[in-house]
Amino acid sequence: MASDAPRFGPLKLASPADILRLGIVCAAGFRYSEQFIWERTAHEQHPQCTIVCFRHEVQEFIRDPQYIALVILDGYDPGESSKTIAVIPKDNGWTPPAADPYPDLPKYDYKDLDRQRSRAFEDVAGAAAKRYFGGLSEMERVVVHPAYWKRGHGSKIAKWGVDLADLDNVGQGVLATSMGANLFRHVGYEFITNLHVDGDGCDPEGVTFEALRHRTGQKDQGLKCNVLKRPFRQDP
Repeated sequence: MASDAPRFGPLKLASPADILRLGIVCAAGFRYSEQFIWERTAHEQHPQCTIVCFRHEVQEFIRDPQYIALVILDGYDPGESSKTIAVIPKDNGWTPPAADPYPDLPKYDYKDLDRQRSRAFEDVAGAAAKRYFGGLSEMERVVVHPAYWKRGHGSKIAKWGVDLADLDNVGQGVLATSMGANLFRHVGYEFITNLHVDGDGCDPEGVTFEALRHRTGQKDQGLKCNVLKRPFRQDP
């Protein structure tokens, strides 16, 4: 393992104080993802539920020592909610925090999520990660609020992860839908294969995403491959 990390520049490590804000950013940015459209069939009826779900996921990434969670700061745009097709309730629970404790999150009730579709997606993604990413580190969840697109923020975050992989001489894998795949190719990832989740009666086309990898100068190390599923998911 390299002793030094890539320079952070405008990036910073995510902290518990960022969780409430990042739930909004994830909902706003991932709303354009094929996975979001496929799974969150009731988002418009239960938008706060979507935000709560992402806040739980962000909290787990920050807590888990196997992950490095990064954020990039920009000047706040008061009109940002009008610049995403996601529904962001005005009373969404986020105010600039004064300290760093983990927030007291409400229980996630899954009202926005099609659980059968979510399980189907996780099954395909998990099998692909085990097949293609054994011995690799993994990139997860690069998202930028649409109000701050076209400023290079996503590229900076993804490139930091690539630079870290290069320093450690450990290849890196990622699973991504179309927008994310384009970003990762831009920072040096190579396409491995397309992956598909079969459709159902309401959407027979299903959803397609990609497996990609970044190669480093040395042979991949024998790391254990971990697939992060929603740690708070419970069966109905």
